[in-house]
Amino acid sequence: MKIENALRELNLNDKEIRVYLASLRLGQSSANTISKEANLNRVSTYDLLKNLLEKGFVSYVIKSGVKYFEAVDPSKFLADIKEKEAKLKAVMPELVSLRSSLLEKPGIEVYEGVKGLKSIFNDILKEEKDNWWISDVKMIEALQFYFKHFINQKRKLSLFSKVITTDCKKMRDYSKKVPKKYLKMKFIDKEIGITKIIYGNKVAFLTFKEENSIGLLIKNKDIANMEKNMFELLWKNS
Repeated sequence: MKIENALRELNLNDKEIRVYLASLRLGQSSANTISKEANLNRVSTYDLLKNLLEKGFVSYVIKSGVKYFEAVDPSKFLADIKEKEAKLKAVMPELVSLRSSLLEKPGIEVYEGVKGLKSIFNDILKEEKDNWWISDVKMIEALQFYFKHFINQKRKLSLFSKVITTDCKKMRDYSKKVPKKYLKMKFIDKEIGITKIIYGNKVAFLTFKEENSIGLLIKNKDIANMEKNMFELLWKNS
């Protein structure tokens, strides 16, 4: 790596680099002498030296009322970098924790239409985790052929589901066809107007209407865990 490129990595611009290198070659020198060595005018060199002073790249002494500048030992930069690295490592757990807390904040997404609802079902497959359903009986009919595709993919991934749904012949017959290793189903005597799906750290709420099907997806570990607990209570009493 060229010297200039390395110094740019230390946040010096091209003129600052010229002044620093000139000072490094000359040793303790006046701004006028450094300006000639750097091939810059004296006024701009003096301003650049002030910048380098603030950044810690040069120091100065005053002799007989004249400032003499001197480049800081380059090895100091490595020590400074190591010191910054040590400070960063010390606070890294806290920084990671702050980011994690942000990621854990609830995320809410809204999907519209049957095509939008398919995105949620695809996400269930992508998650590759067992899932819990409180299901509207209209769901299978609304999704038509896609639901068969979803079930086939779900079985290939060996995903297990618990489903609570309205007690009717259609759902009773469906439960008898599905191998028990993929599905357990319980029934309640009330009509369920929406479908709720709990999977991973997510909870999805879906409505199936001809004109306006809507899906609401909430991403949050605590909410998902609470919904799982509520599901298990309902499961025991179904």
